[in-house]
Amino acid sequence: MEKKYYEINTPFKNDDIEKKLREEFEKVKKDGTFLNVSEIEENLMILKKWLISAPKNIVYRVNTILSDSKQITNCIENELHCQNKTKGHCRKLPTIKLFEKIPELIVVNCWNDEINLNLEIQSKEIIVDVKCGEAVIRGADIFAPGVIGMPHGLNVGETVSVFADIVKDCKKGLVKKYADENKFFLGNGIIQLTRDDLFGHEIKNVSGIAVKLIDVVSRLPQLNDKNFEIGSCLLQNLPSIICSRILDPQPGEIVLDMCAAPGHKTTHISALMKNKGTLIALEKNKNKLQGLKKHCENFNANQVHCFCFDSTKALINVDEKRQISQGPPFLKETFDRILLDGPCSALGQRPQFFNTITISQLNSHVFLQKNLFFTAVELLKSGGTLVYSTCTITLAENEEIVAWALKKFPILKLQSIKNKISQMNILNYGTTGFNIDGLTIEESDSLLRFGPESDCIGFFIACFTKKETQ
Repeated sequence: MEKKYYEINTPFKNDDIEKKLREEFEKVKKDGTFLNVSEIEENLMILKKWLISAPKNIVYRVNTILSDSKQITNCIENELHCQNKTKGHCRKLPTIKLFEKIPELIVVNCWNDEINLNLEIQSKEIIVDVKCGEAVIRGADIFAPGVIGMPHGLNVGETVSVFADIVKDCKKGLVKKYADENKFFLGNGIIQLTRDDLFGHEIKNVSGIAVKLIDVVSRLPQLNDKNFEIGSCLLQNLPSIICSRILDPQPGEIVLDMCAAPGHKTTHISALMKNKGTLIALEKNKNKLQGLKKHCENFNANQVHCFCFDSTKALINVDEKRQISQGPPFLKETFDRILLDGPCSALGQRPQFFNTITISQLNSHVFLQKNLFFTAVELLKSGGTLVYSTCTITLAENEEIVAWALKKFPILKLQSIKNKISQMNILNYGTTGFNIDGLTIEESDSLLRFGPESDCIGFFIACFTKKETQ
């Protein structure tokens, strides 16, 4: 009899979240008419299925200050050839796509469907936590902290099946087999660290790769930025790369990144500015600040000035003489361009296996997003550009924020992102925003939303300019 492993039908463990999303679909119009009940349910089902699955590609952003796409592409091809050799395969390598208009972008596709992968369930298994499982599906190997269950007697070099604890019920150090109905099959790998290495009495904070993946059910190759020189490139979601491109920072400008950690967009903005000008990166969380500074250092982002500061308080009305590089607060109309990549509910992350967010947590972000908007509009120069982005899918944090901002700040004008991405030759990535009350069709069409039609994470981008004052 065939074994039954956990089937994921929804990423959300609180029913109220699906109810909230259903209510949001009720606000969406299609051809000027609200969606009917069957359309709403179909859209919700498609959305859940999409969120559970992983994108069918791995995306890199090359740091053009220190490297170029040709060097990184060669490294990727060499790594894939090495993996083929190690596995004894001669299969055709995944397609690697480059973009003439975005030279820092590299997209590596999954293994061709015609290639037979090693996905036969093995007699021995290990269990990883759900976050590790989500990373494995995206093409990562298994690092020691992610392993929560492993039997005795497994030796380095043995092949095992890897499962994710999808109900968060597995106790750290589990020896026996985990219940089939509680685990989700990820793929097969080769043991690099034994049980004694991971769970021995004297072992504390063990690190390193515990299992080197052979093949995973998403068909993605195992690649990560640890295969490359520090600072040369990094794994970054496609919409995040496009986001910085839409901001379009220029050398010599004064730019603000309001919620900067971990710094992926910060260093991208820096590279686009060719390290010329001033880039201020603010991060409220002191624990994240050191990581932000280190990331900027690794990526040779020399003109970035990082500060631990609450961006909602970054405006000062007193006309005192101070250098921008001294840090916040700042005077009105200080910045040429501002990125407001706001704290959000992050419901666009993929894959999601076990999301425990509550309605109160979901609703808490809108108030902060609006407060950040107030500051951003005041700090932006006349004629300047403001990009608002989130990695979530809710109307409340996306289109409804835009509708509120246009009403609250008549001085803002929405720019068409469609025109910008057409110039990058990436028109097939992302769709326009949802048509809702409060936005005209033209305004909705000016937005960029990444959803089930896109082979990436869920994301949202709006681009404003501040009208010139008379």
